[in-house]
Amino acid sequence: MSFPRRPLSIPGLGPLLLLAACGAEASSSVDRAAAMQVVTDLQSALRNGDESACYRLVTSESKAAIAELPWAELQTRQPLAVLRADRDGAGYRVTVRDPNQGNLEAEMIVAREYGRFVVDLVATAGLTAEFTDRPLEQPIFEPEELTPRDLDRIRQKQLATPPK
Repeated sequence: MSFPRRPLSIPGLGPLLLLAACGAEASSSVDRAAAMQVVTDLQSALRNGDESACYRLVTSESKAAIAELPWAELQTRQPLAVLRADRDGAGYRVTVRDPNQGNLEAEMIVAREYGRFVVDLVATAGLTAEFTDRPLEQPIFEPEELTPRDLDRIRQKQLATPPK
């Protein structure tokens, strides 16, 4: 016995699918604009010497690099021109033009961290890193006197360690 096949029809499903597709496209363009804006905001913070704003605009891994930045030099440089943002996995690759380097184009990685877009300086540096076969210099260890703060940390660690 065979039953006639009928197409499944759910009233209102077509418009619902169309609305979802449009919403995803609108969300993508909003995210793209947000990724470009975070790069622009970081450029402004760097040029204004606003260290606290820079910390808010970069990933947690990148925060260590903020303290090492040449702040005086950054404030005299022209800002980067943000050209476009292209999706890259969960984040974006934002293409910028550097007027300080003869309008050289480069990419910055923007990732989502804790629900907001931030610039990943570590991943951005990794895009242009050059690996060499040169051996690393041997570190030089110079003894230093322990400060009272060091001694306090040592004592706190000893007190927090359970006896064996």
